[in-house]
Amino acid sequence: MKTKIFIALILTVSLGSCKKFLDEKPVSNLIEQNYYRNTDEVETGVIACYDGLQKVYDIEFKLTEIKADNTSGISLEGDWGAIKFFRDGSSNFFLLDFWQRSFNTIARCNLVLKYLDKVTDPVKKKYFEGEVKFIRSLMYLNLVRLYGDVPLLTASINFDDFEKFKRISKTEVYNQIKTDLRTSVDNCPASWPTAQVARVTKGASQALLAKVYLTLKEYDLAKAQLEPLIGASYKGNTYQLNPNYAAIFSTASEMSKEIVFAVRYKASANGEGNSFSYEYSNNGDARNVKASIPYQALFEPADVRKASTFNSANGLCTKFLDPTAPQRDAGNDFPLLRFADVLLMYAEVSNEIQATPDNTVLQPLNEVRIRANASPYNLNSLGSKENARALIFKERKLEFGFENQRWYDLVRMDQAATISILKAYLTETGNPGIDVPAYRLIFPIPQTEIDLSKGNLTQNPGFN
Repeated sequence: MKTKIFIALILTVSLGSCKKFLDEKPVSNLIEQNYYRNTDEVETGVIACYDGLQKVYDIEFKLTEIKADNTSGISLEGDWGAIKFFRDGSSNFFLLDFWQRSFNTIARCNLVLKYLDKVTDPVKKKYFEGEVKFIRSLMYLNLVRLYGDVPLLTASINFDDFEKFKRISKTEVYNQIKTDLRTSVDNCPASWPTAQVARVTKGASQALLAKVYLTLKEYDLAKAQLEPLIGASYKGNTYQLNPNYAAIFSTASEMSKEIVFAVRYKASANGEGNSFSYEYSNNGDARNVKASIPYQALFEPADVRKASTFNSANGLCTKFLDPTAPQRDAGNDFPLLRFADVLLMYAEVSNEIQATPDNTVLQPLNEVRIRANASPYNLNSLGSKENARALIFKERKLEFGFENQRWYDLVRMDQAATISILKAYLTETGNPGIDVPAYRLIFPIPQTEIDLSKGNLTQNPGFN
């Protein structure tokens, strides 16, 4: 039985509830000052932060997988088509929905931190801080990559604190993300009991911090976080590739040693299921978000990831199938950090640090390919640093299809290269006339949020 998340809906001063991975009774309609009084009650707030992740990752694909070059966009209309074809505007509901869910989760994290001094157990207090700072940093990492400069809220605020709604530079936001994650690395345990396996670990914090450093091209710092995860103390004991690629995504075998961190869902459990499994199906709202023909052609015939990623007959996603679940209430977890990601990040940072690729690049890259039954590379086939970089990005594209990673990889590439890739992709998929100006590599700020801020929140250049 997979562990599941207790819902304590925190908007600023109130919370409700449903189900959690601890044996506590639900609470509802309680004012925060009257509820966060002791360790157990603060822990309920921590669990509410995990519930926030469920809400965010249920819809993230609408901003990432849709826009990337591994999916097609035939017959996409309305807000779907606007994002896919780079004509999204500030009134797009998907952009507002993701923004609000993300900042709601940040508010939950800030509320826990506000009452952290009510925790009398020093070990739990340390863990709670590490967990919520991981979650908060994850929300900000997504927001800054998708929207650019965003408000930076590190404490609870009132709804009318309009001055706090001002956008803060990406540099300052990234600095806060790194600070939060360093605390999480120091505070979180190496592992949790099986009944609490959904919670943040030290390894997850290291992997996410490495991803932040990689995004910022701080390669030496990224490598220092990744090396312990692929070293003897972790590899094979805590983390390893699942020999069966399809099993990573099956509801029968989730949370294997491949999973560094996942957002957990459960079907038919009072709102604990996901909707993205159904949305990707032939009857779902995202049924036209399919593996594109050029993407399908990238896979070698023997590559086992092909059948596990999409249906070759129609291109529909096959990664998150839960055929027995009710509509929009499936039990597939969303794997946010996998050991394959750790290996490929390590290959990438090793390549960027060195003049020419060597075995520190080749070995982790081949480990991922061999598991997939794809042809391994040799040092000659890696060739130059530039060629190895291209092969690593290609491998990430093959490995993480429909896992919302490709768009984030595109926007951390050289900007001119990204635009060239996107234009070529649009031409290949029958949309040669669509322009991709540089400003559209981030999304517009939702107009609703600008209006609510009384003008303190400003729009991204190009969308005015």
